[in-house]
Amino acid sequence: MQLALWIGLCLTVSFLCRTRIRLPLGAVLCLWFLVPAVGSSVLTGVASGPFSIHAAGWLVLSIFVVRMLHDPGSVQLTLARHFILFLTLFLVMAGGFMATASSSAGGGMVLLVDQVAVPVLFFLLLLSDAVRGEGLVRVLRALMLSLVALVCVIAIAQWLAGHVLFYESGFSTQYWFERQSGRWMATLDQALALSMVICVAAPLVAGLKHQWLQAALLALMAVGVLISQSRVGLVALAVVAVAAVIFAPRRAWVKAGMLLTMAGIAAAIMASPLVAGVAARLADDTGSSRARALALEYFLSSWNDYAVAGRGIGSSHRVAVQAGLETSFENPLMMYGIDFGLLFAFLYFGSMVVLVLRNGFSHGYPGLTLAGVMALVIPQTYSSLATRSAAGIVVWTVLAMVVIASDEARERVRPQRPPVQVPAAADGAEQQPQRTAVGTWDN
Repeated sequence: MQLALWIGLCLTVSFLCRTRIRLPLGAVLCLWFLVPAVGSSVLTGVASGPFSIHAAGWLVLSIFVVRMLHDPGSVQLTLARHFILFLTLFLVMAGGFMATASSSAGGGMVLLVDQVAVPVLFFLLLLSDAVRGEGLVRVLRALMLSLVALVCVIAIAQWLAGHVLFYESGFSTQYWFERQSGRWMATLDQALALSMVICVAAPLVAGLKHQWLQAALLALMAVGVLISQSRVGLVALAVVAVAAVIFAPRRAWVKAGMLLTMAGIAAAIMASPLVAGVAARLADDTGSSRARALALEYFLSSWNDYAVAGRGIGSSHRVAVQAGLETSFENPLMMYGIDFGLLFAFLYFGSMVVLVLRNGFSHGYPGLTLAGVMALVIPQTYSSLATRSAAGIVVWTVLAMVVIASDEARERVRPQRPPVQVPAAADGAEQQPQRTAVGTWDN
């Protein structure tokens, strides 16, 4: 009953906002940032089973249904412009579905929906909205940075309180929760998910006008990464922070001052108790690096078993247990290779790489290219897209921003065609109005 009410609410909101689709699309991001997968049942009333899709997933499906009824042309135009991309993604989803449906172990469909189908559909909806209006990249940038700042504040509150503030009953069902050793995740599903969204969003601060806001956000993000105790995240954020300053369109003396200020803030943070968790993991990673090395070694020795056909979504976790590994494969490419089949895994992640390479340059949005690169690299450092979390929606949102920004840049440099001049009508004949040539969208 609660699920039916939630779906009804999603359909109602989508219908009422059918001419302002950005409002429900923004709500999707808010739901994923503020409601983890383990807490989605608070809204939907379904904690397990085939209908336990994340609450945001039902909203995305509702937006799509209303969009197809209200403005199908924008969706059709988007599909036509990116036909090869969406055909490839459809084949990947079909491969994952067939592998899961034919798996004797079963299960995994909810993960396929939450981490692949819904994020790709959200990507399509974002592109279709950009067809009808401008400024979407700036809206998404502001929303992403605001949400990241909010989850960082929540993580700080958790660290100060020493316990989970929200969704404790849901987190307590996770095997790692009791031994997390002071690593906090805010309202995301894992500590590494917190680090991932920070690292992906951090380059976007380069597009902000106010230097004080840039410095404040980067400092807040640094604290968030330290609380997550992610070593990769800390290095990535340092690289992003320096790059954001160096490549910003400012004078040299301003950049030097910003770098010195950032160095002072970093020194203060490193001298605080926040660094204790990361320092301990640098000194002793409790076998994490060795476990990843063993997982890679096992995968390379057996990759031909999954060259084309996978064993079904979620089967990589069972394979890891059967192989005697202490953790999962901790890499979505390897995990999708086992789940979907290597062919489909390479198609999926290869599509992401092609999107960034083809659209990630000369678009006029500082930091967006680096955000796209981070969206490709950071998720590969842990299980990310192979577990239910905000990773999928964040990655495809950033990729949508890259594509939309590139399309805008192409439109700006495209020469305007002169109006078609209609010959003057003969005496006594009816004068025909002038017609302006209508440009076509590139495929």
